[in-house]
Amino acid sequence: MRDDDILTVGQVAAQLHVTPQTVRAWIESGKLRGGRVGKAYMILRGDVYAMIEQAAAENEPALAAPSDSKDPGEMWNRAGQRRLLVPPSPA
Repeated sequence: MRDDDILTVGQVAAQLHVTPQTVRAWIESGKLRGGRVGKAYMILRGDVYAMIEQAAAENEPALAAPSDSKDPGEMWNRAGQRRLLVPPSPA
């Protein structure tokens, strides 16, 4: 998956298990970046990842990546092993 994949409101809603109206509300409130093409919103996958990372940092400081981490998507699970919150960007 590439960060510049274009998603619809329905696709984002399905992936995050929320309603399309919730996704539109996130866009209208500025929590999620999205642009209109005609009457429909289009969202970049990378913007969805950015919103998730921002929400994790704001709501659960314990879930935020360690400050010495070079990858903002790195997280620690309860067993102390590293895992990725979001897939790494292709080089």
